[in-house]
Amino acid sequence: MRQGRGGGTGAGWSVVLALVAGLLGAGCRREAPPRAATPEEVKRGRAFFQRGQSPQGSPLTGFLGPERVELEGAVAACARCHGPSGRGSREGGVEVPDITPGSLQHARAVGLEDIEDRSRPAYTRATLLRAITEGVSASGRPLGVAMPRYALAKADADALLGYLQTLDAAPDPGLSATTLTVGAALPLTGPLAPLGQEIQAVVRAVFADVNARGGIFRRRLELVVEDDAALYATAASPAGTDATARLLERDVFALVASLRPARLASDARLEREGVPLVLPLPLEPGPPPDEGPVFLLYPEPSALARLAVQHLASTGEPRLRRQPLAVVHPDDAAGRAWWEAVRAEAGRRELATPLDWGLALDEAEPGPAPFAVLYTGTSDGLATLLRTLAARALTVPVFAPAALADPRRPEHTGGQVTFLSPVGLGEHAPDLEALTAFMDRHGMKPGHTAFQLGAYAAARVLVEAVTRAGADLTRASLQQQLESLRDFDTGVSPPVSFGVNRRVGVQGAQLATLEAATGRLRAASDWIPLSP
Repeated sequence: MRQGRGGGTGAGWSVVLALVAGLLGAGCRREAPPRAATPEEVKRGRAFFQRGQSPQGSPLTGFLGPERVELEGAVAACARCHGPSGRGSREGGVEVPDITPGSLQHARAVGLEDIEDRSRPAYTRATLLRAITEGVSASGRPLGVAMPRYALAKADADALLGYLQTLDAAPDPGLSATTLTVGAALPLTGPLAPLGQEIQAVVRAVFADVNARGGIFRRRLELVVEDDAALYATAASPAGTDATARLLERDVFALVASLRPARLASDARLEREGVPLVLPLPLEPGPPPDEGPVFLLYPEPSALARLAVQHLASTGEPRLRRQPLAVVHPDDAAGRAWWEAVRAEAGRRELATPLDWGLALDEAEPGPAPFAVLYTGTSDGLATLLRTLAARALTVPVFAPAALADPRRPEHTGGQVTFLSPVGLGEHAPDLEALTAFMDRHGMKPGHTAFQLGAYAAARVLVEAVTRAGADLTRASLQQQLESLRDFDTGVSPPVSFGVNRRVGVQGAQLATLEAATGRLRAASDWIPLSP
C-alpha cells in the first residue's frame, strides 16, 4: 500500500510539475521582438511624430476627448506634448509620460507616493498601437482625455511604431554624439563668389569660437557649403541644381545664412522634412512665411510700406482721409507688393484711396498734390523721382527703403526723402565693438558689410537656439526654440524675436535722413514697431 501510494504520489507530482512548467512557460513567453523599421519608415514616422505630417505632406489626424474634436497636422504631432525626444513633460499639472523605448518596454509598478494605481505591464507592439488609436493603456485602463485617438492607415501605423522604436537611438540627420552638421548654400564661384566667400568665412569663424569652448553639449559645429552659383546663372550659363537640395541629400541638420532669392522650389522640401533655415540672406524682396522652418532677420520692403502708412496715419489721419498718398513703383513682383501693401493698409484704416503712379510719373493725371509719395525701385529711380517732383513744384515728402539711400546722389541728401531703416540707428544702433574684435581676431576685413553682419547674426541665432534646445536636440526642438526666442541681442541688429506665427525677427523700423557731409543715415525718429 505504502509503495503503491508512493508510486501514485510520484505520478501525481509529475503531472503537477508538468502543469506548473506549462503555466510558467506561458507566463514567461514574450512577444517576438518587432522587426526593425526600414529607413523609409523611420523617416515617415519621424515626420508624423515631429511635425504631424508625412514627408509627402499628408497630415496626421487625431480626435480629442468625448466630443472627438479633430486635430490635424502640426497640432496633432506627438512631439507637441511628449516633446521632440519623447521624454514627456509636465505642464499645468498634467503629466505627459515618457514614451521612449526604455520607458515603454518595461513594466511600471505602483509608486509609494502614487495616489492612484498607474501600474502597467510593458507595452507590446499591439498594445502600443491600441494606446495610440483607441486610448487604452497596456493595463487595459483608458488613457487621459488629453491623449488624442489617432486614425492611422496600416502603413502609417507601421511607420510611427517603427520610429518610436528608434527614439533615443536614431537622431535626426546631421546629428551625432560629437558633431552637429549645418549647411549653407552660397555662391563660391562666378560673379558673386566674393560675397559668398565672405559669408562663409564669418559663419566658420563663429563656429570656430564655439568649438574652441568645447562645442555645444560636447558637439562640434561643422559647416558644409554647397556652391549655389548656378542659381544666379545667365542665359549663357544655364541654371543647375538648387544647392539647398544638394545639402539636404548630404543630410545636414539645419541651414544657416544661405544667400538666396525670396523663394525656392526646395522650400517645399524644407517644410516636408522640417529642416530649419536660420536667417537666410535674401538677394531680392519677397513675402516672408508666417510659419514653417524659414526664419528671417529683417522684414521685406512691402512691410516697410505698411509701416510708413501707419506712421503717417498716426500723425495726420484726418488729412489722410481727404488727401491720398501716391505710390511709385516698378511693374514687377516687388513693386506690386509695395503698392498692394500701401493700398491694403490705407483701406484698413479707412484713408483716402492711394494713387498708383507706377513709374510713369510724367504721365500721371494732374490733380491735387498727394499727402506724401511712397517709393520703391532703384536708387537711380529715386533720384529721377525727386528731380521730377522738383520740376513739377511738388514739395511733398517722399518715403523709401533705406537700402536705396546713396550718398553719391545729391538728390537723396536734400531732406525731401525720408528713409525707412529696420537696422537700428542712433541710440538703437548695435554696439559693434565685439564684432570688430571678432573680425580682427579672425583676420577678416570689412567687405560686403551688410551681408557680413547678416551672416554673423544668423550664426549667433543658430548657436543660441541650439544651446537652448539642450543635449536632446532634434530639428523640431530647434524650431521650437527659435519660435520662443525673445529680444535676443545678435550684437549687430535690433533685438530679435520670433513666434509660432512670426518668422521675421525684427518687426519695425526708424525714420532716417541721409547726411551729405558723412554719407550716413541719421535717425529721424525713435523705433517704430510694425503693427500686425
